Amino acid sequence: MKMKRFSIKVVVVALVLSMTYPAAAAEIPAALRGVKRIVFLGDSITQQGDYVVDFDCWLLSRGINIEVLNLGLASETASDLTEEENAGHKKAHGFGRPLLSERMDRVISATKPDVIIACFGMNDGGDLPADETGTKRYAAAMTKLHDAALKAGVRRVVLCTPPPHDAKGDATHRTHDENLTRYSEWLLSKKSAGWDVVDIHGPMRRALDAGRAKDPSFALANDGVHPGREGHWMMASAIVTQSIGADLDGIASAEQLFKADGKEIRDLVRARMTKRFSAWMRQISHTRPGVPGGPGTKPGQSVAEANIEVAQFSKQIFVKLDGSNAATHAVGESAQQK
Repeated sequence: MKMKRFSIKVVVVALVLSMTYPAAAAEIPAALRGVKRIVFLGDSITQQGDYVVDFDCWLLSRGINIEVLNLGLASETASDLTEEENAGHKKAHGFGRPLLSERMDRVISATKPDVIIACFGMNDGGDLPADETGTKRYAAAMTKLHDAALKAGVRRVVLCTPPPHDAKGDATHRTHDENLTRYSEWLLSKKSAGWDVVDIHGPMRRALDAGRAKDPSFALANDGVHPGREGHWMMASAIVTQSIGADLDGIASAEQLFKADGKEIRDLVRARMTKRFSAWMRQISHTRPGVPGGPGTKPGQSVAEANIEVAQFSKQIFVKLDGSNAATHAVGESAQQK
């Protein structure tokens, strides 16, 4: 009896939102027509999530309400590391790097995404051999991701070149960045084979070099790996301009996408993303401690339970958007009911 009341509440929330904000499919870019759910995959840069939040904000600023799931996992590699290659991380952190191959099938079968956007390489570049054999292994891993997703029914797989490693003169870090440059060149070469590839590495490398030329202390990532808000906005900008064809017209942050209440809207989008992340990661499960769904973590809300709160966040977002920010809100069929 309790389950029946709960299910009715979920349906009512979804119906209220769909009736309040009618679809406006004509305004959806061709690359996004018919898309109901987009899943982001990657390492700690993706789990950190600022560029995913910024991407979601761009959608909303254009009146497009597609469900965006951030399922990035800190420490993860796209490549299957050997025990020896993983030993250093295990010694330093008490656990080996999780491998995408361990959870990839579950991600696809559970979420049934229309589009996957994946950004891997930072961790691969630090642990794979620093030569062409490492590049070949990265290439094999990304090919496996690309082909498996399409075979499973994902309509579009967008692969992003990794951000640069901010070497700052250190020889080990320079080698790391050289790996990332090779990975990026290989990914970009696959565009001739019809792959969807977004170049993040190139624009960020140029911005880093230009900033460093003016100020030797300039950094996009203070720890060399994890970009700050400026770097994440560059990542989101690359994705929406290169994969969707958007014109950002000099917009310098997600907050500027909106005519009013930009910070409040973005904060709500992040809160909604975090709620979705925790529930979906618990459902899918993985091998990394310290992240919902990993070994030793506490049980939490199911996806169905989380979606009730997600709907409330969405309602608050649409109230902020109503009138002054976006004329219409394209909702269509709720991806949450999949």
